Amino acid sequence: MKIGLKIFIVLLIAAMAGYLYFRIQFGPYGRGGTLYLPKGSNVQQSAELLKQNGILRQTWTFRWLARWRNVAEKLKPGENQFAPDMTVAEVLNKIVRGDRVVHKLTIPEGFTFAQVAALLEKNKIAPQAEVLALFRDPKLLGELDFPAVNLEGYLFPATYEYDRESTAAELLAQMVQSFKRNFSTDLRERAMQRGWSIPQVVTLASIIEKETGQAGERALISAVFHNRLRLGMPLQTDPTVIYGLPHFDGNLRREDLRNPHPYNTYVHIGLPPGPIASPGKASLEAALSPSSSDYLFFVAKGDGTHQFSATIDEHNAAVAKYQLRKIPGAESQATSVSPTPETKPSPTPKVTLPLMKPVPMPRNAAP
Repeated sequence: MKIGLKIFIVLLIAAMAGYLYFRIQFGPYGRGGTLYLPKGSNVQQSAELLKQNGILRQTWTFRWLARWRNVAEKLKPGENQFAPDMTVAEVLNKIVRGDRVVHKLTIPEGFTFAQVAALLEKNKIAPQAEVLALFRDPKLLGELDFPAVNLEGYLFPATYEYDRESTAAELLAQMVQSFKRNFSTDLRERAMQRGWSIPQVVTLASIIEKETGQAGERALISAVFHNRLRLGMPLQTDPTVIYGLPHFDGNLRREDLRNPHPYNTYVHIGLPPGPIASPGKASLEAALSPSSSDYLFFVAKGDGTHQFSATIDEHNAAVAKYQLRKIPGAESQATSVSPTPETKPSPTPKVTLPLMKPVPMPRNAAP
């Protein structure tokens, strides 16, 4: 065999070996999975993390390709989901594009700010204390186009998307913007026609939200409270009392109903100083569209619904039927059921007090 042919064969074998080597090094590899690249990670650190997590075979291939393509400074931090057997080029492209894993967070109707803060901590978005510190954040409050002393009631219940780079403030801002979209121009006009401010509407809606989960009852609950406000009767609703108790243990006591804190609607006439939770769209609608009725009372029936009454005698009978019979010996006790006055009120034709306390008293750092 001629020397030239031998050299050609050797070179061909070497070329094939080199081709196979680079194909293997740059080709599909790894078991895939989720990996978080911290903010500030350079190409070397990113390559090391990718190799350690079984996404890359070698680090040099990733570094070389990133520099050859001139994207070494364009790697985006965040959480990425890598499919099994991705090539080095596919891995690099994904990180440069910033195809981060998107998570979803659902805020239920009737959640308080404190519950939202706990939910954000549970989902590892931010420590609860960090979220609570944003309760009166001027920047977030500034995004509302009306005066509000804190964010209670304005974190709209919905499902939100976020990634590992999202901050608590960014998520809260999303919720505030969602509230603004859902408190539509129509709602604003109807509030204006009633002479109500947005905080007043949201406050009543939050009480309705906490009082019933039944869609068909919201307008009736609203009617009861509108009638009481019109007649100057205290609202006497338990959720407002509970909201103002710093360490509620799940058992509402008689002394709690006499606690003079600003949110106690057994003690104070009119709406409490502000919302007690985040109402959904249906409760916002109900707050401005009460049923046409003369109901002044309602009592829980034990099946998730309520019995509504127009007179104290009807209400006392409903209390005896649905509440007192459940407690041995309770028939001989004077039981207060929200909203139930201890004595028959003397309706006045017009409320002389403001609809809501003129100087809102926001709760402490832990709402």
